[in-house]
Amino acid sequence: MGHLLQAKAASEELPSGAHSAYVTNRLATKLNAEAYYFDPWPIADPLLVLTDYRLANQATSHEWTGSVKPPTLARWFAPISGRKGVNLFTQNGVDWRRDHDIFLPFFSNSNLDATLPAIIEEMLIFRAILQQKSQHKDIVLLEPLTLTLMNDVIGRVVFNAELKNQTSGSHPLSKAMLRQLDLKFIENDVVENLGQLNPLRSLEVWYNGRMLDKQIRAQIERRAAVFQAAKGSGGQDASSAMLDRVLADYFSLPERQKLDEEFMTTLCAQLRLLFFAGYDSTSSTMMSMCYLIWKHPEVLAKLRAEHDEVFGRNIEACAGKIIETPSILNSLPYTNAVIKEAMRLFPAAAGARQGCKDLVLKGSDGMEYPTEGIIVQMNHVAMMRNPTTWPRPLEFLPERFLVGPEHELYPPKGAWRAFEIGVRNCTGQAFVMKELRVFLALLARQFDFEECYDEVYAGDKADLTHVFNEKAFLIESGSAHLRGKFPCRISLSRYGSASS
Repeated sequence: MGHLLQAKAASEELPSGAHSAYVTNRLATKLNAEAYYFDPWPIADPLLVLTDYRLANQATSHEWTGSVKPPTLARWFAPISGRKGVNLFTQNGVDWRRDHDIFLPFFSNSNLDATLPAIIEEMLIFRAILQQKSQHKDIVLLEPLTLTLMNDVIGRVVFNAELKNQTSGSHPLSKAMLRQLDLKFIENDVVENLGQLNPLRSLEVWYNGRMLDKQIRAQIERRAAVFQAAKGSGGQDASSAMLDRVLADYFSLPERQKLDEEFMTTLCAQLRLLFFAGYDSTSSTMMSMCYLIWKHPEVLAKLRAEHDEVFGRNIEACAGKIIETPSILNSLPYTNAVIKEAMRLFPAAAGARQGCKDLVLKGSDGMEYPTEGIIVQMNHVAMMRNPTTWPRPLEFLPERFLVGPEHELYPPKGAWRAFEIGVRNCTGQAFVMKELRVFLALLARQFDFEECYDEVYAGDKADLTHVFNEKAFLIESGSAHLRGKFPCRISLSRYGSASS
Protein backbone atom coordinates (compact mmCIF):
# COMPACT_ATOMS: atom_id res chain seq x y z
CA MET A 1 0.00 0.00 0.00
CA GLY A 2 3.01 2.33 -0.10
CA HIS A 3 4.20 4.64 2.64
CA LEU A 4 1.67 7.47 2.54
CA LEU A 5 0.42 6.61 6.03
CA GLN A 6 3.97 6.97 7.38
CA ALA A 7 4.27 10.27 5.54
CA LYS A 8 0.94 11.40 6.97
CA ALA A 9 2.11 10.56 10.50
CA ALA A 10 5.33 12.52 9.95
CA SER A 11 3.45 15.48 8.47
CA GLU A 12 1.19 15.63 11.53
CA GLU A 13 4.29 16.37 13.61
CA LEU A 14 4.94 19.45 11.45
CA PRO A 15 3.11 22.78 11.30
CA SER A 16 0.25 22.91 8.84
CA GLY A 17 1.34 23.50 5.25
CA ALA A 18 5.01 22.65 5.78
CA HIS A 19 6.85 21.63 2.61
CA SER A 20 7.13 17.92 1.78
CA ALA A 21 10.93 18.21 2.12
CA TYR A 22 10.41 18.54 5.87
CA VAL A 23 8.25 15.40 5.82
CA THR A 24 10.89 13.28 4.11
CA ASN A 25 13.56 14.79 6.36
CA ARG A 26 11.47 13.91 9.41
CA LEU A 27 11.24 10.31 8.20
CA ALA A 28 15.02 10.24 7.76
CA THR A 29 15.45 11.46 11.34
CA LYS A 30 13.08 8.79 12.65
CA LEU A 31 14.99 6.12 10.73
CA ASN A 32 18.37 7.63 11.65
CA ALA A 33 19.31 7.12 7.99
CA GLU A 34 21.30 9.09 5.42
CA ALA A 35 19.13 7.43 2.75
CA TYR A 36 15.95 5.36 2.69
CA TYR A 37 13.41 4.01 0.24
CA PHE A 38 10.01 5.67 0.17
CA ASP A 39 7.02 4.48 -1.89
CA PRO A 40 4.48 7.28 -2.48
CA TRP A 41 2.03 5.01 -4.31
CA PRO A 42 -0.34 5.92 -5.96
CA ILE A 43 1.08 9.44 -6.46
CA ALA A 44 4.50 8.65 -7.92
CA ASP A 45 7.15 5.97 -8.45
CA PRO A 46 9.30 4.72 -5.54
CA LEU A 47 12.01 7.07 -4.28
CA LEU A 48 15.40 6.70 -2.73
CA VAL A 49 15.54 9.81 -0.53
CA LEU A 50 19.07 11.12 0.08
CA THR A 51 19.99 13.43 2.95
CA ASP A 52 23.79 13.23 2.57
CA TYR A 53 25.67 15.06 -0.20
CA ARG A 54 28.17 12.23 -0.67
CA LEU A 55 25.43 9.91 -1.88
CA ALA A 56 24.07 12.68 -4.11
CA ASN A 57 27.53 13.16 -5.64
CA GLN A 58 27.61 9.49 -6.59
CA ALA A 59 24.25 9.82 -8.36
CA THR A 60 24.95 13.06 -10.25
CA SER A 61 28.42 11.97 -11.34
CA HIS A 62 27.21 8.64 -12.71
CA GLU A 63 27.59 8.38 -16.49
CA TRP A 64 23.92 7.52 -17.08
CA THR A 65 21.92 8.52 -14.00
CA GLY A 66 23.70 11.87 -13.73
CA SER A 67 22.11 13.04 -16.97
CA VAL A 68 18.67 11.38 -16.83
CA LYS A 69 15.57 12.89 -15.25
CA PRO A 70 12.76 10.55 -14.07
CA PRO A 71 9.99 10.16 -16.68
CA THR A 72 7.32 10.79 -14.04
CA LEU A 73 8.53 14.39 -13.67
CA ALA A 74 6.71 15.13 -16.91
CA ARG A 75 3.38 14.53 -15.19
CA TRP A 76 4.31 17.00 -12.46
CA PHE A 77 5.26 19.67 -15.01
CA ALA A 78 2.39 19.05 -17.44
CA PRO A 79 0.14 21.85 -16.10
CA ILE A 80 3.07 24.30 -16.12
CA SER A 81 4.63 23.67 -19.54
CA GLY A 82 1.83 21.87 -21.39
CA ARG A 83 2.90 19.49 -24.17
CA LYS A 84 2.43 16.58 -21.73
CA GLY A 85 5.10 18.04 -19.47
CA VAL A 86 7.90 17.74 -22.03
CA ASN A 87 10.38 20.55 -21.44
CA LEU A 88 14.06 21.23 -20.77
CA PHE A 89 13.66 20.12 -17.17
CA THR A 90 12.11 16.74 -18.02
CA GLN A 91 13.65 15.91 -21.41
CA ASN A 92 16.46 13.39 -21.76
CA GLY A 93 19.01 12.29 -24.35
CA VAL A 94 19.14 13.85 -27.79
CA ASP A 95 15.84 15.71 -27.29
CA TRP A 96 17.20 17.52 -24.24
CA ARG A 97 20.54 18.25 -25.92
CA ARG A 98 18.83 19.66 -29.04
CA ASP A 99 16.53 22.02 -27.13
CA HIS A 100 19.18 22.88 -24.54
CA ASP A 101 21.50 24.05 -27.32
CA ILE A 102 18.72 26.25 -28.75
CA PHE A 103 18.50 28.29 -25.54
CA LEU A 104 22.11 28.07 -24.35
CA PRO A 105 23.40 31.19 -26.23
CA PHE A 106 21.13 33.39 -24.10
CA PHE A 107 23.10 32.40 -21.00
CA SER A 108 26.51 33.57 -22.24
CA ASN A 109 28.04 36.10 -19.87
CA SER A 110 28.09 38.88 -22.46
CA ASN A 111 24.43 38.37 -23.29
CA LEU A 112 23.44 38.29 -19.62
CA ASP A 113 25.30 41.56 -19.11
CA ALA A 114 23.30 43.02 -21.98
CA THR A 115 20.07 42.25 -20.10
CA LEU A 116 21.13 44.24 -17.02
CA PRO A 117 19.64 47.62 -18.10
CA ALA A 118 16.19 46.03 -18.41
CA ILE A 119 16.57 44.17 -15.10
CA ILE A 120 17.70 47.31 -13.30
CA GLU A 121 14.87 49.37 -14.79
CA GLU A 122 12.32 46.94 -13.33
CA MET A 123 14.12 46.79 -9.99
CA LEU A 124 14.11 50.58 -9.73
CA ILE A 125 10.34 50.48 -10.17
CA PHE A 126 10.26 47.88 -7.37
CA ARG A 127 12.42 50.16 -5.22
CA ALA A 128 9.99 53.03 -5.74
CA ILE A 129 7.12 50.78 -4.64
CA LEU A 130 9.01 49.86 -1.48
CA GLN A 131 9.60 53.56 -0.82
CA GLN A 132 5.83 54.09 -0.96
CA LYS A 133 5.22 51.13 1.36
CA SER A 134 7.79 52.46 3.82
CA GLN A 135 5.71 55.60 4.42
CA HIS A 136 3.19 53.52 6.37
CA LYS A 137 3.52 51.31 9.43
CA ASP A 138 1.31 48.57 8.01
CA ILE A 139 2.43 44.96 7.64
CA VAL A 140 3.34 44.22 4.01
CA LEU A 141 3.33 40.79 2.34
CA LEU A 142 6.57 40.81 0.37
CA GLU A 143 5.90 37.76 -1.81
CA PRO A 144 3.31 39.35 -4.16
CA LEU A 145 5.72 42.25 -4.71
CA THR A 146 8.74 40.08 -5.54
CA LEU A 147 6.64 37.80 -7.76
CA THR A 148 5.34 40.80 -9.67
CA LEU A 149 8.85 42.22 -9.99
CA MET A 150 10.20 38.97 -11.37
CA ASN A 151 7.24 38.56 -13.73
CA ASP A 152 8.19 41.89 -15.25
CA VAL A 153 11.91 41.05 -15.32
CA ILE A 154 11.26 37.76 -17.11
CA GLY A 155 8.87 39.49 -19.48
CA ARG A 156 11.71 41.80 -20.50
CA VAL A 157 14.57 39.29 -20.71
CA VAL A 158 12.63 36.33 -22.14
CA PHE A 159 9.96 37.90 -24.36
CA ASN A 160 11.33 41.42 -24.93
CA ALA A 161 7.95 42.59 -23.64
CA GLU A 162 7.02 45.19 -21.02
CA LEU A 163 4.32 43.37 -19.03
CA LYS A 164 3.99 46.29 -16.57
CA ASN A 165 2.57 44.18 -13.77
CA GLN A 166 4.21 46.49 -11.21
CA THR A 167 2.63 49.65 -12.55
CA SER A 168 -0.51 48.72 -14.50
CA GLY A 169 -1.96 45.61 -12.87
CA SER A 170 -1.68 41.96 -13.85
CA HIS A 171 -0.82 41.32 -17.52
CA PRO A 172 -2.93 38.55 -19.14
CA LEU A 173 0.20 36.43 -19.64
CA SER A 174 1.18 36.68 -15.97
CA LYS A 175 -2.40 36.17 -14.83
CA ALA A 176 -2.71 32.98 -16.89
CA MET A 177 0.56 31.56 -15.51
CA LEU A 178 -0.34 32.33 -11.89
CA ARG A 179 -3.79 30.82 -12.40
CA GLN A 180 -2.20 27.69 -13.85
CA LEU A 181 0.05 27.35 -10.82
CA ASP A 182 -2.89 27.75 -8.45
CA LEU A 183 -4.75 24.98 -10.29
CA LYS A 184 -1.68 22.78 -10.43
CA PHE A 185 -1.08 22.81 -6.70
CA ILE A 186 -4.74 22.23 -5.86
CA GLU A 187 -4.80 19.37 -8.35
CA ASN A 188 -1.69 17.70 -6.97
CA ASP A 189 -2.70 17.94 -3.30
CA VAL A 190 -3.90 14.35 -3.50
CA VAL A 191 -3.82 13.54 0.20
CA GLU A 192 -6.07 16.50 1.01
CA ASN A 193 -8.65 16.47 -1.74
CA LEU A 194 -7.87 13.83 -4.37
CA GLY A 195 -7.69 16.67 -6.87
CA GLN A 196 -6.24 14.53 -9.65
CA LEU A 197 -9.46 12.53 -9.71
CA ASN A 198 -11.64 15.61 -10.14
CA PRO A 199 -12.60 15.82 -13.85
CA LEU A 200 -13.87 19.40 -13.52
CA ARG A 201 -10.55 20.56 -12.13
CA SER A 202 -8.70 18.71 -14.88
CA LEU A 203 -10.89 20.57 -17.37
CA GLU A 204 -9.98 23.87 -15.69
CA VAL A 205 -6.27 23.05 -16.01
CA TRP A 206 -6.71 22.17 -19.69
CA TYR A 207 -8.74 25.31 -20.45
CA ASN A 208 -6.45 27.70 -18.62
CA GLY A 209 -3.48 25.98 -20.29
CA ARG A 210 -5.00 26.89 -23.64
CA MET A 211 -5.31 30.51 -22.49
CA LEU A 212 -1.67 30.46 -21.38
CA ASP A 213 -0.62 29.00 -24.74
CA LYS A 214 -2.56 31.75 -26.46
CA GLN A 215 -0.67 34.43 -24.55
CA ILE A 216 2.73 32.81 -25.16
CA ARG A 217 2.00 32.31 -28.85
CA ALA A 218 0.99 35.96 -29.15
CA GLN A 219 4.40 36.98 -27.80
CA ILE A 220 6.18 34.60 -30.19
CA GLU A 221 4.20 35.82 -33.20
CA ARG A 222 4.80 39.47 -32.23
CA ARG A 223 8.56 39.03 -32.19
CA ALA A 224 8.58 36.68 -35.21
CA ALA A 225 6.90 39.42 -37.26
CA VAL A 226 9.76 41.77 -36.34
CA PHE A 227 12.36 39.23 -37.48
CA GLN A 228 10.51 38.42 -40.68
CA ALA A 229 10.32 42.12 -41.54
CA ALA A 230 14.00 42.58 -40.74
CA LYS A 231 14.89 39.55 -42.85
CA GLY A 232 12.95 40.97 -45.78
CA SER A 233 14.76 44.30 -45.55
CA GLY A 234 18.17 42.83 -44.85
CA GLY A 235 18.29 44.26 -41.33
CA GLN A 236 19.03 42.45 -38.08
CA ASP A 237 17.66 42.76 -34.55
CA ALA A 238 20.42 42.84 -31.92
CA SER A 239 18.15 42.17 -28.94
CA SER A 240 19.53 40.13 -26.03
CA ALA A 241 16.11 38.71 -25.04
CA MET A 242 15.88 34.93 -24.98
CA LEU A 243 13.01 34.67 -27.48
CA ASP A 244 14.77 37.03 -29.87
CA ARG A 245 18.00 35.04 -29.68
CA VAL A 246 16.09 31.86 -30.55
CA LEU A 247 14.18 33.50 -33.39
CA ALA A 248 17.33 35.09 -34.81
CA ASP A 249 18.89 31.66 -35.02
CA TYR A 250 15.73 30.13 -36.51
CA PHE A 251 15.33 32.74 -39.25
CA SER A 252 19.04 32.75 -40.07
CA LEU A 253 18.37 29.95 -42.59
CA PRO A 254 17.19 31.39 -45.92
CA GLU A 255 14.48 28.77 -46.45
CA ARG A 256 12.69 29.68 -43.21
CA GLN A 257 10.17 32.34 -44.06
CA LYS A 258 7.67 31.56 -41.28
CA LEU A 259 7.46 29.56 -38.08
CA ASP A 260 6.93 25.84 -38.47
CA GLU A 261 3.98 24.63 -36.33
CA GLU A 262 6.03 21.88 -34.69
CA PHE A 263 8.73 24.39 -33.76
CA MET A 264 6.05 26.78 -32.47
CA THR A 265 4.57 24.05 -30.25
CA THR A 266 7.99 23.15 -28.84
CA LEU A 267 8.97 26.78 -28.33
CA CYS A 268 5.69 27.56 -26.58
CA ALA A 269 6.16 24.69 -24.10
CA GLN A 270 9.76 25.61 -23.37
CA LEU A 271 8.94 29.29 -22.86
CA ARG A 272 6.12 28.37 -20.48
CA LEU A 273 8.62 26.39 -18.41
CA LEU A 274 11.33 29.06 -18.58
CA PHE A 275 8.88 31.83 -17.67
CA PHE A 276 7.87 29.89 -14.55
CA ALA A 277 11.42 28.86 -13.64
CA GLY A 278 12.76 32.35 -14.24
CA TYR A 279 10.52 34.22 -11.86
CA ASP A 280 9.28 31.83 -9.18
CA SER A 281 12.42 30.46 -7.51
CA THR A 282 14.26 33.80 -7.77
CA SER A 283 11.46 35.67 -6.01
CA SER A 284 11.53 33.00 -3.29
CA THR A 285 15.25 33.58 -2.70
CA MET A 286 14.70 37.34 -2.57
CA MET A 287 12.30 36.81 0.33
CA SER A 288 14.69 34.44 2.09
CA MET A 289 17.46 37.02 1.88
CA CYS A 290 15.24 39.77 3.29
CA TYR A 291 14.21 37.47 6.13
CA LEU A 292 17.72 36.35 7.03
CA ILE A 293 19.91 39.39 6.42
CA TRP A 294 17.86 41.80 8.51
CA LYS A 295 17.66 39.27 11.37
CA HIS A 296 21.46 39.42 11.57
CA PRO A 297 22.71 43.03 11.97
CA GLU A 298 26.36 41.95 11.75
CA VAL A 299 25.74 40.44 8.30
CA LEU A 300 23.82 43.50 7.16
CA ALA A 301 26.65 45.79 8.30
CA LYS A 302 29.28 43.83 6.37
CA LEU A 303 27.05 43.71 3.29
CA ARG A 304 26.49 47.45 3.32
CA ALA A 305 30.18 48.12 3.89
CA GLU A 306 31.07 46.05 0.83
CA HIS A 307 28.55 47.96 -1.28
CA ASP A 308 29.95 51.28 -0.08
CA GLU A 309 33.45 50.16 -1.02
CA VAL A 310 32.54 48.83 -4.48
CA PHE A 311 29.84 51.29 -5.59
CA GLY A 312 30.65 54.36 -3.50
CA ARG A 313 28.51 56.01 -0.84
CA ASN A 314 26.06 57.57 -3.31
CA ILE A 315 23.29 54.97 -3.52
CA GLU A 316 21.56 56.72 -6.42
CA ALA A 317 24.66 56.25 -8.58
CA CYS A 318 24.76 52.49 -8.02
CA ALA A 319 22.42 51.48 -10.86
CA GLY A 320 24.33 53.54 -13.41
CA LYS A 321 27.66 52.06 -12.33
CA ILE A 322 26.35 48.51 -12.83
CA ILE A 323 25.00 49.34 -16.29
CA GLU A 324 28.23 51.08 -17.27
CA THR A 325 30.49 48.31 -15.93
CA PRO A 326 28.58 45.01 -15.51
CA SER A 327 31.74 43.25 -14.35
CA ILE A 328 31.57 45.29 -11.14
CA LEU A 329 29.12 42.65 -9.88
CA ASN A 330 32.05 40.23 -9.76
CA SER A 331 33.67 42.39 -7.07
CA LEU A 332 31.16 41.41 -4.38
CA PRO A 333 32.49 38.30 -2.61
CA TYR A 334 30.60 38.90 0.62
CA THR A 335 27.34 39.59 -1.25
CA ASN A 336 27.84 36.36 -3.15
CA ALA A 337 28.42 34.48 0.10
CA VAL A 338 25.26 35.97 1.63
CA ILE A 339 23.21 34.77 -1.35
CA LYS A 340 24.67 31.26 -1.20
CA GLU A 341 24.07 31.00 2.54
CA ALA A 342 20.43 32.10 2.12
CA MET A 343 20.01 29.44 -0.56
CA ARG A 344 21.59 26.86 1.73
CA LEU A 345 19.09 27.49 4.51
CA PHE A 346 16.07 27.99 2.24
CA PRO A 347 16.62 26.06 -1.03
CA ALA A 348 13.87 26.74 -3.54
CA ALA A 349 13.88 23.24 -5.07
CA ALA A 350 15.24 19.71 -4.81
CA GLY A 351 16.98 17.38 -7.26
CA ALA A 352 15.88 14.13 -8.87
CA ARG A 353 17.55 11.60 -11.18
CA GLN A 354 16.49 8.23 -12.56
CA GLY A 355 18.32 5.27 -11.04
CA CYS A 356 19.61 2.34 -13.07
CA LYS A 357 20.86 -1.22 -12.69
CA ASP A 358 24.58 -0.43 -12.54
CA LEU A 359 24.28 2.40 -10.00
CA VAL A 360 24.47 1.17 -6.42
CA LEU A 361 25.06 4.02 -4.00
CA LYS A 362 27.38 3.34 -1.08
CA GLY A 363 26.73 5.01 2.27
CA SER A 364 29.31 6.19 4.77
CA ASP A 365 28.51 3.13 6.92
CA GLY A 366 29.01 0.70 4.02
CA MET A 367 25.28 0.29 3.34
CA GLU A 368 24.50 -0.26 -0.35
CA TYR A 369 21.46 1.23 -2.07
CA PRO A 370 20.46 -0.27 -5.45
CA THR A 371 18.70 2.28 -7.68
CA GLU A 372 17.22 0.25 -10.55
CA GLY A 373 13.64 1.37 -11.16
CA ILE A 374 13.97 4.02 -8.46
CA ILE A 375 13.83 7.82 -8.53
CA VAL A 376 16.89 9.15 -6.69
CA GLN A 377 15.73 12.26 -4.83
CA MET A 378 18.16 14.76 -3.34
CA ASN A 379 16.48 16.47 -0.39
CA HIS A 380 18.23 19.85 -0.40
CA VAL A 381 16.58 21.02 2.82
CA ALA A 382 17.99 18.01 4.66
CA MET A 383 21.38 17.99 2.92
CA MET A 384 22.17 21.64 3.42
CA ARG A 385 21.27 21.62 7.12
CA ASN A 386 22.90 18.24 7.78
CA PRO A 387 25.02 18.58 10.97
CA THR A 388 27.46 15.91 9.82
CA THR A 389 28.37 18.14 6.86
CA TRP A 390 27.77 21.69 8.06
CA PRO A 391 29.21 22.89 11.39
CA ARG A 392 26.65 25.09 13.17
CA PRO A 393 24.15 24.06 10.48
CA LEU A 394 21.22 26.23 11.58
CA GLU A 395 23.23 29.45 11.80
CA PHE A 396 23.33 32.08 9.06
CA LEU A 397 27.08 32.31 8.40
CA PRO A 398 28.04 33.67 4.96
CA GLU A 399 31.70 33.27 6.00
CA ARG A 400 31.36 29.57 5.12
CA PHE A 401 31.86 30.54 1.50
CA LEU A 402 34.84 32.83 2.13
CA VAL A 403 37.14 30.69 4.29
CA GLY A 404 39.79 28.27 3.01
CA PRO A 405 39.83 24.45 3.14
CA GLU A 406 41.70 24.48 6.45
CA HIS A 407 38.77 26.22 8.23
CA GLU A 408 36.11 24.16 10.02
CA LEU A 409 33.31 26.09 8.27
CA TYR A 410 34.62 25.31 4.78
CA PRO A 411 31.96 23.28 2.91
CA PRO A 412 33.10 20.02 1.28
CA LYS A 413 32.95 19.82 -2.50
CA GLY A 414 29.42 19.02 -3.61
CA ALA A 415 27.79 19.88 -0.27
CA TRP A 416 26.17 23.11 -1.55
CA ARG A 417 23.64 22.01 -4.16
CA ALA A 418 21.17 24.87 -4.59
CA PHE A 419 21.53 24.66 -8.40
CA GLU A 420 22.38 20.95 -8.31
CA ILE A 421 25.60 19.55 -9.74
CA GLY A 422 26.69 17.74 -12.88
CA VAL A 423 25.45 17.65 -16.46
CA ARG A 424 21.87 18.56 -15.52
CA ASN A 425 22.63 21.43 -13.16
CA CYS A 426 20.63 24.65 -13.52
CA THR A 427 21.48 26.30 -16.85
CA GLY A 428 20.33 29.68 -15.57
CA GLN A 429 22.36 29.84 -12.36
CA ALA A 430 24.71 32.61 -13.56
CA PHE A 431 21.67 34.67 -14.54
CA VAL A 432 20.02 34.13 -11.15
CA MET A 433 23.15 35.12 -9.26
CA LYS A 434 23.45 38.34 -11.30
CA GLU A 435 19.82 39.22 -10.56
CA LEU A 436 20.24 38.61 -6.84
CA ARG A 437 23.46 40.63 -6.62
CA VAL A 438 21.69 43.54 -8.35
CA PHE A 439 18.72 43.15 -6.00
CA LEU A 440 20.91 43.51 -2.91
CA ALA A 441 23.08 46.24 -4.42
CA LEU A 442 20.03 48.43 -5.12
CA LEU A 443 18.09 47.76 -1.91
CA ALA A 444 20.27 46.66 1.01
CA ARG A 445 21.49 50.13 1.99
CA GLN A 446 18.18 51.91 1.52
CA PHE A 447 15.65 49.75 3.37
CA ASP A 448 15.13 47.82 6.57
CA PHE A 449 12.86 44.75 6.69
CA GLU A 450 11.33 43.64 9.99
CA GLU A 451 9.67 40.22 9.91
CA CYS A 452 6.24 40.16 11.59
CA TYR A 453 5.52 36.46 12.06
CA ASP A 454 4.81 36.79 15.79
CA GLU A 455 2.13 39.39 15.07
CA VAL A 456 0.50 37.63 12.15
CA TYR A 457 0.52 34.22 13.83
CA ALA A 458 -0.03 35.42 17.40
CA GLY A 459 -2.70 32.79 18.08
CA ASP A 460 -0.93 29.99 16.25
CA LYS A 461 0.46 27.36 18.62
CA ALA A 462 2.21 25.38 15.88
CA ASP A 463 5.22 23.33 16.97
CA LEU A 464 8.19 24.49 14.89
CA THR A 465 10.61 21.88 16.24
CA HIS A 466 10.77 19.79 13.08
CA VAL A 467 11.07 22.76 10.70
CA PHE A 468 14.34 23.77 12.41
CA ASN A 469 12.41 26.22 14.63
CA GLU A 470 12.08 28.58 11.68
CA LYS A 471 9.09 30.93 11.81
CA ALA A 472 9.46 31.34 8.05
CA PHE A 473 9.45 27.65 7.19
CA LEU A 474 9.03 26.62 3.57
CA ILE A 475 5.70 25.72 1.98
CA GLU A 476 4.72 24.24 -1.39
CA SER A 477 4.01 26.98 -3.94
CA GLY A 478 5.65 26.33 -7.30
CA SER A 479 9.15 26.38 -5.94
CA ALA A 480 9.42 26.38 -2.14
CA HIS A 481 8.31 29.72 -0.67
CA LEU A 482 8.39 31.23 2.81
CA ARG A 483 5.33 30.66 4.94
CA GLY A 484 2.70 33.39 4.90
CA LYS A 485 4.19 35.26 1.93
CA PHE A 486 6.73 36.82 4.32
CA PRO A 487 4.84 39.41 6.38
CA CYS A 488 7.10 42.33 7.24
CA ARG A 489 7.34 46.04 7.86
CA ILE A 490 9.45 48.07 5.46
CA SER A 491 11.17 51.28 6.48
CA LEU A 492 13.75 53.59 4.98
CA SER A 493 17.15 52.97 6.52
CA ARG A 494 19.06 55.73 8.26
CA TYR A 495 22.12 54.18 6.72
CA GLY A 496 20.68 54.83 3.25
CA SER A 497 19.89 58.44 4.10
CA ALA A 498 23.44 58.98 5.33
CA SER A 499 24.92 57.33 2.25
CA SER A 500 22.84 59.37 -0.17
